[in-house]
Amino acid sequence: MTDVAYHRSRYDVPKKKGFMGVSYPVLIVCLLIVTLLFALLIFFLQQSKFKLKEFNYVDESVEVELVEPVPPPPPKLQVRVPAPVPNVTPPPPVNITPTKKEDRVEYTGPPVNIPGPPPPPAPPAPPRPSTITNVQWSRQPRPTADDFPARALEREISGSATVECTARSNGSPANCRVVSEEPAGMGFGRAAVRVVQRGQLSPRTVDGAAQDATFRVRVPFTLG
Repeated sequence: MTDVAYHRSRYDVPKKKGFMGVSYPVLIVCLLIVTLLFALLIFFLQQSKFKLKEFNYVDESVEVELVEPVPPPPPKLQVRVPAPVPNVTPPPPVNITPTKKEDRVEYTGPPVNIPGPPPPPAPPAPPRPSTITNVQWSRQPRPTADDFPARALEREISGSATVECTARSNGSPANCRVVSEEPAGMGFGRAAVRVVQRGQLSPRTVDGAAQDATFRVRVPFTLG
């Protein structure tokens, strides 16, 4: 069986052209119009969003009226009323009749001594000077061969040193320090301190009371 070709009849319903029955030129024009309207809408919204609003600000000045303060009233003068003077009646005068010369009696007895004011007290006696005894050795130390500095002994050098100490009230020397030594650097100062610390002192006394005192002593070191 062969295929039969279909031929359209003039009475058939015409076939629709375009998109959903709308021709393509009309559809394109509609799209352009819609796009243009949408663009105008966006432009209007952007302009209304970023456009600065102008405000007319009117600076209304405030009128200030300066009112002068009311001056204080003048001070009232207070008139002092003088105190009334009391009316005092003066005392009556006293009439003294002088003694007549012929009625006067002269005193013929011994003279009367009227004691004068007592003499001022005597000044206090000056204080008695204090009795002071200075520091002395009660047992004076002597340098021995063991006290001689080894460096000076090797070089056969003699020397001396001056030491300052505090004599305590119990007679012991304390706080000793080297004041000078000759020759220097040989160890005579340290040796002199050891010698002095072995001694015993009679402390300084004031009116019999022992007191701490500072003293100096020179210690010689001589080779025999």
